[in-house]
Amino acid sequence: MLAPGSSRRDCAGGGRDVVGVPVHWLAGGIVDSHDSIKDQLSRIGGAAEQLRWLASHRMVGPIDILEARGLVPKDLAIIARKWIQTQPPASDKQIREERRVLRAFVSASVRTLALKGCLLAHSVYPKPAQRWRADLDILVDPCAINAGRDVLKSLGYHPMWDVAGGTPIPQESWLLGEGPNRKVVDLHWKVRSHPILRDRLSFEEQWRESIELPLLGDGVRGQCQAHALLNAVMHWFDRLYGEPRPIGWLLDMDLLWRALSESDQARLQKLAVDRELSGLTASALALAKGVLGTPVQGAYLAELSEHGRLEKPSSLIELDGRRWRSVWFALSVEPGLRAKVSRLRASLFPPKAHMKQRYGTRSGFGLSLAYLKRVWARF
Repeated sequence: MLAPGSSRRDCAGGGRDVVGVPVHWLAGGIVDSHDSIKDQLSRIGGAAEQLRWLASHRMVGPIDILEARGLVPKDLAIIARKWIQTQPPASDKQIREERRVLRAFVSASVRTLALKGCLLAHSVYPKPAQRWRADLDILVDPCAINAGRDVLKSLGYHPMWDVAGGTPIPQESWLLGEGPNRKVVDLHWKVRSHPILRDRLSFEEQWRESIELPLLGDGVRGQCQAHALLNAVMHWFDRLYGEPRPIGWLLDMDLLWRALSESDQARLQKLAVDRELSGLTASALALAKGVLGTPVQGAYLAELSEHGRLEKPSSLIELDGRRWRSVWFALSVEPGLRAKVSRLRASLFPPKAHMKQRYGTRSGFGLSLAYLKRVWARF
């Protein structure tokens, strides 16, 4: 871990911490601190401020988990439970909608897997309402994307954009309703968007190893825990523009790790090595260990770390928080010149119809300003 007062630059020369992960791999500006939640809370004055801090990291919902581990004081846990009664992380209505959507895909015989928040809420969290989520992420068979769209249309959903545009990503957002009660489904046909991560797991292998989710309905399936953990690891590093990452995402990894048997842990290690995700996995699990006390052995992390030293995806650790270099790295790993040019053009100059809808402009002058704004935001 970083020593008090040290910086990313101080650690750039190398060295390893006690868990065997390179020190600079833990210095990516990923969370406010790499100290435990208990230590971080002790530096925040007042219960109200502590509650706000927990909420910003999506950690109010699983307050029972934190209290059981001795990571939060009992008086703060009591206040958090009262807050949850009025503002549940996931409402009953939201959970019913998850069931409705996923059962519709089963009824239509369209192979889909629940991902991320919904999957974890119904598999590794003690109660589905404990895991905050703003949308429903599902992975559809790439051969059945249009059929998946038809299912969502039949349920009353419509695509967020009339004309697709922007940096190419293998997913679409679909909406139902307006305002604060609006529902969102993210339809993925690959689990990740970054070009160096998007093909690390195929749909077929994920479907083959998938698990049943009986709380969501007969026939509903989701990623197995090993695949879900690798996806959570990749999700942690799959960002280009410095999007915030809450400690709640580390808790996802923590709970998934605790759910793995010893044989599953060995399988995860082999899978991470085979897919060149060892470095990312070691870094993310080391953070979870420091912040949440995830019971992963130092030798396990050290072995993953050693494999990850020469893996190209490990570059995402070094690039974390460095927008300009991250954008160009993503461009550089696109396969072939045509793909690189296509990505750059799509990112900087989406179709006019998309820009007009996205930025709410109609005039030629306004459209020109919108393009300038977009280029500036990217770099």
